[in-house]
Amino acid sequence: MILGGWDAAAVAVKAIVYAATLSTAGAVFFLAYSHALVPAADRMRIARSIRISSTVALLASGAQILVSAGSMSGDAADMMSPPLLHMAWAAGMGRTLLVRAAGLGLANVGMSSQRRPAGVAIAGAAIAATSFAWMGHTHSLTRSCLPILLLGVHLSAVAFWIGALAPLLVVSRTRDLSVMAAAAARFGTAALYVVSALLAAGLGLLWLLLGDVSQLWRSSYGRWLASKLVVVAALLCCAALNKLWLTPRLAAGKTEALHSLRRSIRIEMTLAALIFVLTAALTTLNGPPALD
Repeated sequence: MILGGWDAAAVAVKAIVYAATLSTAGAVFFLAYSHALVPAADRMRIARSIRISSTVALLASGAQILVSAGSMSGDAADMMSPPLLHMAWAAGMGRTLLVRAAGLGLANVGMSSQRRPAGVAIAGAAIAATSFAWMGHTHSLTRSCLPILLLGVHLSAVAFWIGALAPLLVVSRTRDLSVMAAAAARFGTAALYVVSALLAAGLGLLWLLLGDVSQLWRSSYGRWLASKLVVVAALLCCAALNKLWLTPRLAAGKTEALHSLRRSIRIEMTLAALIFVLTAALTTLNGPPALD
C-alpha cells in the first residue's frame, strides 16, 4: 500500500499522540507503585519527563485536528478553515482532546518530584490513557458498552507496561544494582497481572472487530492487525527475558546484567514505537471487517 501525503501525516501524528499520552500515564503509574524504590534524583527526572510528554501529547492532539481538517479538502490552506475544523472537532476529536487534556492536567497537578503521585494524578493518568476510547471503531460495533470497556482496560494496561519503559531506563543509570533489581522486580510482578488483562481485553476486542478469525489474512485490516500482533509477540519475548533471566541476575549482583537490561529496554521501546505506528495505521487507513 502506498500512502498519500495526508494519510501519512495522519498516521504519524496519531502515533505521536499514542506514544506521548500513554507514556505520560505509564510514568505516573510507575512512580505510584515504585516511588520508595526510586532515588530522589531519578524521581525528579521522571517527573520532568511527564511534563514534557504531556505537552507533546496535547500539541500532537491539536495537530491531529488540523491534519484531519486539511485532509478533507486535500489543501494545506484548509487546515485552518473554521468549517472544516468544526467538522473534525464535532466528529469526536474535540471531545477526545478535552478529556485527554483534563486527564493530563490532573496528572501533572497531582505530581511532585518529592513524594508519591497523589490519587488525583493516578486518576488523571487513567483518564488520559483511556481518552482514545471516546471515539473510533468501538463506538460503531454495538450499542453495548462492552467494546468501550474492553478498550479502556486494554489502553490502561498498555500505558502501565509500555509507559514504564522510559522510567526504568532512567533508573537503570544507577550504579547500585540492588536499586535497579528492586524496581525491575516490582514492575515485573505487577506486569504479570497487567499484561494478562491486556491480552484478555485485546483478544476480546480482536474477536469483536474481526467477526471472523479468517479476516486476519483475508482483509486489509486483518493483515495490519496481524503485523501488530507479531511485534507484540516480540515485545512479550523481551519482557519475559527481562523477568526470568536479567532481573534475577541483577539481584545476584551481576554487573553485566545491568548493561543487558538497558539494551533490552531500548529494544522494547523501539518495538513499542513500531506498535504505535501500526496501531495508528490500523485505525486510520482501514475499518474493521465487523462493520462492513
